[in-house]
Amino acid sequence: MKFIVHILFIGLLLPKFILADGEPAKDTTRLKITASNNNITITKLQVIELVDSLLDLQTIDEREIELISYYNSILSSKETNLTIVKYNNVPATNFYDDFDESAVFHITPETEFPESQIIKIESDSLGNYAHPREGQVNSKFGWRDGRMHKGIDINLHKGDAVVAAFDGMVRIAHVKGAYGNVVIIRHYNGLETVYAHLSKIKVKPGQVVLAGQLIGLGGSTGRSSGPHLHFEVRFKGQALNPSSIISFIENKTFNDSIVIKKSRYGICAYPSNATLHTIERGDTWYEVAKRYGLSMKELCVLNNTDKRYYLKIGQKIRVN
Repeated sequence: MKFIVHILFIGLLLPKFILADGEPAKDTTRLKITASNNNITITKLQVIELVDSLLDLQTIDEREIELISYYNSILSSKETNLTIVKYNNVPATNFYDDFDESAVFHITPETEFPESQIIKIESDSLGNYAHPREGQVNSKFGWRDGRMHKGIDINLHKGDAVVAAFDGMVRIAHVKGAYGNVVIIRHYNGLETVYAHLSKIKVKPGQVVLAGQLIGLGGSTGRSSGPHLHFEVRFKGQALNPSSIISFIENKTFNDSIVIKKSRYGICAYPSNATLHTIERGDTWYEVAKRYGLSMKELCVLNNTDKRYYLKIGQKIRVN
């Protein structure tokens, strides 16, 4: 069945792709897209791997078909200012010394961070955000059972599709301790996203991926009590609260740029246009202050109060 589907897909797509002259002599297992004479080249093997990444799903919906069509249009483009060309195939070289495919993270000390900086997370060159997996958030970022939970957990079933949040390059795609089967993608703005506990990985280190592209199937590998997606956002190794950047209710980013700030609580991030914070279940004055890198006193002054009072879900308080 897979062979037949491969033939059908390749028959439809190959005439529109610009093919490299012959198969590469080595390293054919890594899906690398390269620029040559202002064109993008791709091999037959890469097309097969792209199609194969969809075949473990119970159904292939219109979104995946559109993604293959999108790849086709990019690979046929004559433009030279595409992200993968602009960054010479290695993302965020201005933030990282290397592209280590073995170490999970090299954590930059907080002392080496500027007081604050603004980075774009969505733009014409960076691309748009795609939600990794729609579902209920079962566990938030922060301390849990005496241990820092450096991401959020999204409910899913084993075998559910998990997709890349932003355009980037896969740095790690294999088993890593408590993460189980994990994919870590480095993005062109310096962020890295982590997708853990997968039942199956559908990408390889060094592979260029687009937002919305299938990268794995949900599972419960590693230290996990049941099927879920553990999702992290990091910058130079430091874990950021994904819920401060992304709305997991509306499944979109809050803004197209974020502030990354050094504070007494560590490194935090929040939308660059943030002025008000809407109180959610579990929020306290301390948690809100920590989220935006403010002291308790600063937060009280912003809200014209000299003492903390009871916060109600849905209430809005000033954070800037």
